[in-house]
Amino acid sequence: MKKKVLFILPSLRGGGAERVMVTLLKHVDRDKFDLHLALVSKEGPYLTEVPYDVPIYDLGAKRVRYAFVPMLKLIRQLKPDIVFSTLGHLNIALIILRFLMLSHTRLIVREANTVSEIVKLSSKSWLWKFLYKTFYKQADLVICQSDYMKQDLIENFKVPEQKAIRIYNPVDVDTIRKKANLGENPFLHSPTSPNIVAIGRLVYQKGFDRLLQAMPQLLKEKPNAKLWILGEGPLEEELKEQCIRLGIVEKVEFVGFQKNPYVWLKHADLFVLSSYYEGLPNVLLEAIACGCPVVAVDHPGGTREVMEALGLLDRLEYAELTLPLHLFRPLNEECLKQLSQLFGLERIVREYESYLSNL
Repeated sequence: MKKKVLFILPSLRGGGAERVMVTLLKHVDRDKFDLHLALVSKEGPYLTEVPYDVPIYDLGAKRVRYAFVPMLKLIRQLKPDIVFSTLGHLNIALIILRFLMLSHTRLIVREANTVSEIVKLSSKSWLWKFLYKTFYKQADLVICQSDYMKQDLIENFKVPEQKAIRIYNPVDVDTIRKKANLGENPFLHSPTSPNIVAIGRLVYQKGFDRLLQAMPQLLKEKPNAKLWILGEGPLEEELKEQCIRLGIVEKVEFVGFQKNPYVWLKHADLFVLSSYYEGLPNVLLEAIACGCPVVAVDHPGGTREVMEALGLLDRLEYAELTLPLHLFRPLNEECLKQLSQLFGLERIVREYESYLSNL
């Protein structure tokens, strides 16, 4: 008998968690699992990437708090063996609903970020700490993207050690490289060098403010350098005003969300991860898959694990971002081999399947 697995997500907007879930939907073994997908709000650029054999259920809500009743109705109707969700607020909502689900249904929650850092920044920090401590331990399994995240949940949020497991995010190296070869070099019409790329939502977490702060010093050594920021978000105007104050308006381009960021990474001279915290940064792994030189600022989360595992600790900046010129040198071949071995698609999908089978 195949196990019926219902994946539940807020939407398929362009985030790392959504991309991981779509990757799993594409590659989990259909001989063993019957896959279904429910979305709180059926929207986002990754909708077109959901495989044709996965039914999509639109819960028709704008926010998770309004989706409790439709979620419960769907779960009772489908009678899944496993409900699998990701993103903290949705995970907590499903754990609260747990006692109303069928007794045989198991619940897996995947945490998408470093929880201590998320709750620290919330205006209701005490409430979120209480919710995580009270409810996360009641899930059947809590998947963490890095050892750092796993220890954070065990030590600070009382998740039992036997329930917390670490599975790295999958990197579909072959697909990424194919997409990187689609379309022309985006820098062809810009006579600048080096071209630096940063990718992510324009929110505090991603630290674009400190990346902008590092640009004037780099421009003293590389006057033709240019920074390209791929992403959308609430801080766009604030970041543009910072560019004005720093006198670097002509050296920074905000190009919005790009469905194929890989062609940018293939042709860039450097990718910068300036985040204040991360879970496990997919975009860093994808930049490496494209062969793009990288630099990251040391921060809470799994980034140090990635850099250490791939022999890139010399590309980890501490305290502040300075962008020294040695960072622009190419990555070595050993790093690219290690990426495929540790984060390769087949390995990570098999890990997920193993837990889905044995739960």
